Amino acid sequence: MEIHNILATAEPRGRIGSGSALLGMERVRRLPLDDAGIGGGGSILLLAANHGPSASDAAYLALAINRIVPLATLDRKLAAAERKEGVAVLGPFAHGD
Repeated sequence: MEIHNILATAEPRGRIGSGSALLGMERVRRLPLDDAGIGGGGSILLLAANHGPSASDAAYLALAINRIVPLATLDRKLAAAERKEGVAVLGPFAHGD
């Protein structure tokens, strides 16, 4: 999801050449990446609605819940959502605000 955002904004801002976003996505698709398998967007939208993080933060939270792994963040709001969902927080907010 993040790579889509990076490429989608880089081309119009002139950071990469015309057509480079599509080429970049094709290169990413060829990488041996593991599909997180967190399913449809329903859980992400529910987490975003319940806790108020952005959709991308909610996706990271859903992944951490699904994989039962801690999640590092520098975002106070995301750290609070992690704690409410039982996800271990890594980073400056690991022990609360």
